[in-house]
Amino acid sequence: MPPGSGPTEREQALAEALARSQHELERLQRRFRSAFGHQFQFMAILAPDGRVLDFNAQLVPGTELPRTAIVGQLFWHTPWWRDQPEMQAEWPHRLAAAAASPAPVVSEDRYTSSTGQTRWASAAVHAVRDEHGVLDCYIVQATDTTEQREAEALKTAMEDQLRETQKLQAIGTLAGGIAHDFNNILGAIIGNVALARGMLDAGHAAQQPLRRVKRASLRARSLVQQILAFSRQQPLALRPQPLQPVVLETVALLKSTLPADVQLNTRLPAAALWVRCDATQIQQVLMNLCTNAWHALHGGRGRIEVGLEAVGDSERVHLWVRDDGMGMDTATRARIFEPFFTTKSTGQGTGLGLSVVHGIVVSHGGTVALDSSPGLGSVFHVHLPSADPQADAESEVVSGYSTVFGAFDAGDDDAGEGRGRHVLVLDDDESMGLVSAELLERAGYQVSVFNDPELALQALRAAPEACDVLVTDFNMSGRNGLDVVRELAAMRPDLPVVLSSGYFDDALVAAARALGVRHLLGKENTLDHLCQRVAEALAER
Repeated sequence: MPPGSGPTEREQALAEALARSQHELERLQRRFRSAFGHQFQFMAILAPDGRVLDFNAQLVPGTELPRTAIVGQLFWHTPWWRDQPEMQAEWPHRLAAAAASPAPVVSEDRYTSSTGQTRWASAAVHAVRDEHGVLDCYIVQATDTTEQREAEALKTAMEDQLRETQKLQAIGTLAGGIAHDFNNILGAIIGNVALARGMLDAGHAAQQPLRRVKRASLRARSLVQQILAFSRQQPLALRPQPLQPVVLETVALLKSTLPADVQLNTRLPAAALWVRCDATQIQQVLMNLCTNAWHALHGGRGRIEVGLEAVGDSERVHLWVRDDGMGMDTATRARIFEPFFTTKSTGQGTGLGLSVVHGIVVSHGGTVALDSSPGLGSVFHVHLPSADPQADAESEVVSGYSTVFGAFDAGDDDAGEGRGRHVLVLDDDESMGLVSAELLERAGYQVSVFNDPELALQALRAAPEACDVLVTDFNMSGRNGLDVVRELAAMRPDLPVVLSSGYFDDALVAAARALGVRHLLGKENTLDHLCQRVAEALAER
């Protein structure tokens, strides 16, 4: 082109086409940068040798690393894989596998965030080839899955806990049913033994064997009470009270019984921590946990710590018992709250201690958990709902209900003479009905015994005024005791009622009171309190 002359038409067209292409390229690059930078997933482009050519935002927003620490580095030498030699060795093999496969290579990896936190990511890498099939680059895509894994782990733990709870509930229901029936049998045995002793002279040769039968029966009843505690069929005396005095009293008792080689320490806050509880049963929880901790110590020597603290904005109270003993493996931890499960030798334990702890804690609306590893000791964590100290502190103990079975004096009559009053006794357990009848007859009452609720109701319908007081068991097949009371209300609304049961909870007490039943009798106290309850009921007519 001669000097001074302008571009030819063709050159002008080429220049314009080049400018358009450059503009289009820049537009596509901006589009790519925008799409690349705003991906929901992490994305990196790697050269064939594994060096980082480019990458978008970090896996976890807010923890970005400087580009100079990433671009140009071998992918496996970037800070994401620091302190992870196994991943540094794995990534070259992973790229080679991607180069040899048309499908992405997928993995779940641990990586290190810019804050030094170990996290998890789901990653996929695939190879990109040019039109000639030559490897051009690798594309790595990843999504942080830490929260998902944690949520899944929490879900699994909760499902395991639910299964464990359901298993314990099933065992508890079975054990409670057996214990209830066995309690009735024991009541009949103990009652008849007491009656038999009362018929004999004090020096009679049969007195000593009968005393042995009574002692053995009371030991069996104590075992039944533990089973009932596990199955939450024990009566509770709940009232708001601070836990510190309960802990201190129990620890003082334990210190007098534990060997000198066992250090028992406490960590208690100065401020009172209030819960609504049965102090006696919380003491049993502490006694069982501390005894278990003592048995776990190496050679019976070591340290046990009992502590209290408020958690969750003081909504719950955390009680713990820690030991530095042998600890437990996974298999033992999975079964530790099952009744009759024990790691002790035969004859050295019933395996009920920790199952009783579980039952008592759950009956208080709490939870119990265990942290333990072999050789690292154990910590039992009990969480109980906090209580308002100003709340109604009236005890909910059922009158005459005690877990201690008192001695029976066949010559004693707290109620005075029955003066021929007619008592109808309804109990589907024939033995308990007969024991009750004999007790009342010896106190001067006339007694009719029924084992079938329908037959008892038929008798009352036939002669509504013939009965002066009804003593009925609650837990019977077919109709329960309150069903009978409800039907009686139409024909004898003034008939005094004594309701007997092996287990009174808040709901049963409320239901009884709603029907006007004011006199409640714990079955294990039949010998001690039956005549007294009947006399009280008659006195209020």
